[in-house]
Amino acid sequence: MRNKLSCNPASRRNDRSRRPSARRAACLAAATCVVLGWRTAFAVTAPPWMHAQVGAAEPAHDDKTEAVLLYSESTVAVQPSGLIKRLDRKVYKILRPSGESYGTLRVDFDSQTRVTDIHGWCIPAEGKDYEVKAREAIESALPGVDGGELVSDVRTKLLTVPAAVPGSLVGFEVQQEEHPYVMADEWEFQDTIPVREAHYTLVLPPAWSYKATWLNHAAETPATPAAGQWRWTVTDVAPIKIERDMPPWRGIAAKLVLSLEPANGQARGFQSWQELGTWYTALTLGRRDPSPAIQQKVGELTAQAPTLPAKVQALAAFVQRDIRYVAIELGIGGMQPHPAIDVFSNRFGDCKDKVTLLSSMLKQIGVDSHYVIINTSRGSITASTPPNLGFNHVILAVQLPAAWDAPPELAEIKHAKLGRLVFFDPTDPLTPFGRLSGSLQANYGLLVTPDGGELLALPQLPASSNSVERSAKLTLDASGTLRGDVHEVWSGDMAAIQRYSLRSASQDTDRIRPIEAVLSHSLTKFQIMNASVHNLPAIQMPLEWTYTLEAEQYAKVNGMLMLVRPRVIGSKSSAILETREARKYPIEFDGPARDADTFEIALPVGYQVEELPPPVKVDYGFASYQSSTQLVGRSLRYTRTLEIKDLSVPVAKANELREFYRIIDNDERMSAVLTHTTP
Repeated sequence: MRNKLSCNPASRRNDRSRRPSARRAACLAAATCVVLGWRTAFAVTAPPWMHAQVGAAEPAHDDKTEAVLLYSESTVAVQPSGLIKRLDRKVYKILRPSGESYGTLRVDFDSQTRVTDIHGWCIPAEGKDYEVKAREAIESALPGVDGGELVSDVRTKLLTVPAAVPGSLVGFEVQQEEHPYVMADEWEFQDTIPVREAHYTLVLPPAWSYKATWLNHAAETPATPAAGQWRWTVTDVAPIKIERDMPPWRGIAAKLVLSLEPANGQARGFQSWQELGTWYTALTLGRRDPSPAIQQKVGELTAQAPTLPAKVQALAAFVQRDIRYVAIELGIGGMQPHPAIDVFSNRFGDCKDKVTLLSSMLKQIGVDSHYVIINTSRGSITASTPPNLGFNHVILAVQLPAAWDAPPELAEIKHAKLGRLVFFDPTDPLTPFGRLSGSLQANYGLLVTPDGGELLALPQLPASSNSVERSAKLTLDASGTLRGDVHEVWSGDMAAIQRYSLRSASQDTDRIRPIEAVLSHSLTKFQIMNASVHNLPAIQMPLEWTYTLEAEQYAKVNGMLMLVRPRVIGSKSSAILETREARKYPIEFDGPARDADTFEIALPVGYQVEELPPPVKVDYGFASYQSSTQLVGRSLRYTRTLEIKDLSVPVAKANELREFYRIIDNDERMSAVLTHTTP
């Protein structure tokens, strides 16, 4: 839904897909729906607005395009009461078998939105038209939301037109009635496929007005077919090309954002972020009020904490660990937090509920804090985004006393009025207080205070806050087998990913799988012995691995020569930009990072160094890399460090990033040449 806030830490940590969620849902439902549709569809005549697209010129596209959107029409009619009646029509032409998913329409709705009618039609390349009616739609919980069928009033209707095959036209018509919490609307006319023509009509009651904001598109002047009506049209809209590690595609797609102003000046759209914050403040009034039970628990948790920082950390850990994540989003509950009293009593809640409880508990020790609503996909909200509810998560900004001796690498900013603010996500069970996951760093969030809302940039932590430090002492024998001990220290998101992968591991064979995954990209034959992990539950500490490694035939023996790759473990290069097509969008990194290796390899008896790989040192600003191979006594000593310093690389620097990765790839392939000495 447009106005729902939701969060799921597990899905955020693992889902890196940039594809539209509707398309994923369509693919899951397609098989069942096609069978059902064929049984009940019957020959009819598709509506005139759809037949008008038969023989229409296709928008420009390449030979990989699955489908094109020939026609799109949205009519939004606002009633004097604030009720919105919406009519949406779309006509797709399927070009490839993989475009079958465009034969399924997904419509989300909740207690404030009613789907009054839904239809689908197909005009096949050969044969008669056929229709799929509303009764054939399948209603379900939102795909991908754990327990959504039990705890959320947000639902989905899926309607599938059977045999959406190449050459056929597929059309949909949906009618809805909405009682929005905020009088605003968005026309998202750009998609991941080409659009031939798209229309949007706004109908307002007398004396109502609107404010239009265009994003990623030049402003268009609307036609005025009648009093109180405005109609915008765009044609030949190029598709958003999905690229690896690009910003969220909906954040860079062209759209029109409309804020609606009623005649009475009430129930309006947001004219500023400050207004949005004031509106959200009203939703939270009284929600942080404590109960005697909360006050007692705060006393218990902080009794043994000697300092204020220790008390804050104790309360933060309690909400992280002991308040289970469950999203109950009934009606306004999609945006309004539940009272802290209920969250504490039930011991569960979603992101905004956890924030509410922690804020209430912090207040009991004299620490103020504020809601921060944010989108977990960096780039969805930017400094130029107009005020809207395009958020899906809530975190907390904690006011630190000026005298607090804070630890280094804190997710902190200096606010002009509030002083020191530290950002914390109590929903994330694997990131300790004072840190932020990479997706939230350098992101924009709305700080909500009694003065209203303020869109601000969250801090970016140094690369060292998210790192892996790997060291090894190894011995190479005359047959080329490598043996020795490895020690790894993981911190930040890197440690969180390791901890998440180990959350259900109960046997030693399961525990070493993360290490096996890393080694498999570097070694063809290896064994892990005596592996152990340290600080697994202590998220405020780095995660540490120690293990013994044996890799047969690691060095290549050829007569009197032996080739040894000093870079034993870990690959830091990437082929992301090794494509024929030029990059169109910026490259987004998960977060700042530092990856450092130190490997010492004792040489076999009878061999000496003939040639060493040259040192490497490059710094492109957004990232740096350096490596060195030296002979120290009878051992090869290889060191290297990679740092990701900027989280977004613009397209103009894509060639530099490609060259950066090529330099790393070349260094990772280099070998030291050893020669066998003659007795």
